This record gives sequence, structure tokens and C-alpha cells, in this order.
Amino acid sequence: METFDKYLALRNFVNETEKRGLVYGTSFSEYLILRAIHTRGEEGIRRVDLAEEVGLTISGVTRALQPLEKQGYIETLGESTDARVRKVAMTKSGDVIFEDLEKDVERRMIAIHSNLHKMLREVSA
Repeated sequence: METFDKYLALRNFVNETEKRGLVYGTSFSEYLILRAIHTRGEEGIRRVDLAEEVGLTISGVTRALQPLEKQGYIETLGESTDARVRKVAMTKSGDVIFEDLEKDVERRMIAIHSNLHKMLREVSA
């Protein structure tokens, strides 16, 4: 398998994993955002730090946070007019939902574990 083909195979594997919706209709990318927010606890996380942690632009994070806030999973802290500085944190209901999401992701990771090892063997050959 050529290097480019290996890259495409891994990319397709990741894309297929991320396409599958999680519980509550949440995407894997939204799970990663919620996980980063959840990890920071009540103090919250600045959007600029969140963007760096999950590998998105600040505007990408801002767009991703809007539906999560509308659904009541997260809340904006502080009163700064600069969106980069404002922090976001989990709501109480968001914490409960996040626990379900973590269980769903764990279940899915166990299910794809053997496929992942197979994929890694193929691309390392």
C-alpha cells in the first residue's frame, strides 16, 4: 500500500467513525468539544483555549457551541464582549447528558477496536 493510500485509508476510517451519530444526535466532534468543557469543570474554558484543544478555529468552535447552548448542554460564563475571552461551562443537565455520551463513545470504541487494529496493521505494512 502506497503512503498516500495509507493516509486515505486512515482518513476514511476516522471520517466514518465521526459520521456515526451518538446518543441525543450528538456528533463525535461535539462530544470532543463537550469533553474538553467537562474536563475544566465549573471554572469553564475560554473559546480560544477550547479551539486549540479540539483542533478547530475559534469561529468553528463558536458555531459548534451555539446549538449545544440552545440545547442546554453548556452555558456562557462572564460578560466580556470579546467571544474569544468568554468562557463556557457545562450545565447540570449537560453533565448528566455527558455521562451518557461517554458511555456511548466507550461502547463504540470497544466495537471498532478490532477494526482499528486491522486498519493499523494494514497501513504499517
